[in-house]
Amino acid sequence: MRRSALLSLDTESSETCVAMNEIDIVRDISRRFQQGKVPYMLTGSMAMNYYAQPRMTRDIDVVIAISSEDVSRVAALFRPDYYVSEENIRESIGHESSFNLVHQESVIKVDCIIRKSGEYRRTEFERRQKISILDFSTFIVSKEDLIISKLFWAKDSHSELQLGDVKNLLATEYDADYLQHWTRELGLNNLLKECLK
Repeated sequence: MRRSALLSLDTESSETCVAMNEIDIVRDISRRFQQGKVPYMLTGSMAMNYYAQPRMTRDIDVVIAISSEDVSRVAALFRPDYYVSEENIRESIGHESSFNLVHQESVIKVDCIIRKSGEYRRTEFERRQKISILDFSTFIVSKEDLIISKLFWAKDSHSELQLGDVKNLLATEYDADYLQHWTRELGLNNLLKECLK
């Protein structure tokens, strides 16, 4: 087990309950996706908390690989415990965008991102990692692909937060050859060089 939890928090603080609710949601959606044989991986802030310095987050982002034939089946996996719209799922598949799941009791939102069809996004998804958290297993984006995603987000905005996250991720072991290859292919190599200085 890499970490005993995605978030490292003071158990005496009131924020702990919020964090554990989020871990509970990650556990729950992982179980439902696995039971429904829906390929998925955690990304975004939750993945960042696994690989680097934990920080409070209310964001749960998950990439899923589904087609229009899966719409009703995916919705059924989460009802009635989550708000989910079949129309929104269908639209997100058509546009390769995202739809929301909202847990009815906690009102925690999960952003479900449709896996894009490009070569890199398929490669990224194939490289997802299976990890253990507390008493359950889940799939998570690889460290290198999380770095690439954050470089994508920072490309236009030069967000200090995203670039800071990249530097934190680069501070520990990673596959340099893979990272160099795809940042060149995706036009992100100059931004990567900035973060490596």
